[in-house]
Amino acid sequence: MNLTALEYFREVVETKSISKVATNRHISQSALSQNIQKLENELGFMLLERSNKGVEPTEAGRILFKYSGTITRIYEKMKEELDSLEFSVENIRINGSLSLVDYSLPCVLYKVKKKHPSYNFEMHARSNIDSINDLINELTDLCFVTEEPCDDRLDYGKIGKERIVLIANVNSRIPDVIDVQDLQKHEMVLLDDEALVISSFLKSKLKSVGVTIDKIPIMFKVDSIPAAKSSVNNNLGICFLPYMSVKKELYEKRYKIVEVTNFNLDYDIYLVSHRKCNRNRAVNDVYNYFIENAEKDFC
Repeated sequence: MNLTALEYFREVVETKSISKVATNRHISQSALSQNIQKLENELGFMLLERSNKGVEPTEAGRILFKYSGTITRIYEKMKEELDSLEFSVENIRINGSLSLVDYSLPCVLYKVKKKHPSYNFEMHARSNIDSINDLINELTDLCFVTEEPCDDRLDYGKIGKERIVLIANVNSRIPDVIDVQDLQKHEMVLLDDEALVISSFLKSKLKSVGVTIDKIPIMFKVDSIPAAKSSVNNNLGICFLPYMSVKKELYEKRYKIVEVTNFNLDYDIYLVSHRKCNRNRAVNDVYNYFIENAEKDFC
């Protein structure tokens, strides 16, 4: 399969326009159409059809589009491994929750890099399901998830917990200690993103104590930790956030932790990789380092 033609196809589906892709790629529309025609001939299905909304994928086109991202990522991973043979560099991909990737992992990887200068690291924020799927499909080498995996093709170890705290602006009038029922009295900003698990844990924990999320005055939802922190900075509501992401603001006394009695959102963190017999030396080195040192090295 011609991967350039596959990239053209993906862009046409995303933009719903052959002319836009041709302009962006600096090729003629006829040349672009010929590339997609070759894909259709190779697969034996028509992939695109024109509609009043522009260019739309056929049913076969939707199937190809679903798998095309994985195909191109596998190709890129293969190229990276071939390049590493030529330049004696080990490239290691790591998936994890957004908070770990942004705040905790860099400290540990800095120490690993000092120990193994030839290892290069690439981190991606992914959900638990996507991380495990990437690992099984050889698109990543290690991943951090918050649920114990159930797959005999994988090795894993519990390396610690992610501490989740309820944060308020230091000037907020909310008491320093509240009961879980009191959450219904205070405006909240909800951190809600598939690469994070705080929202799902919160809803589950609340349900277990007889409180539903719709009883809490959610002012708005945000999909990133910086956006949530910006809301707290402006005293727009309280927010459950990873402790690692707010250490600096707590030290500077810009935020305060609001203790919720008998309510704990902390969750376990598991490091997952392929079985030892299927790991290369570099991945095995990093896996073992994390198992032995990650919890105390997280910053």
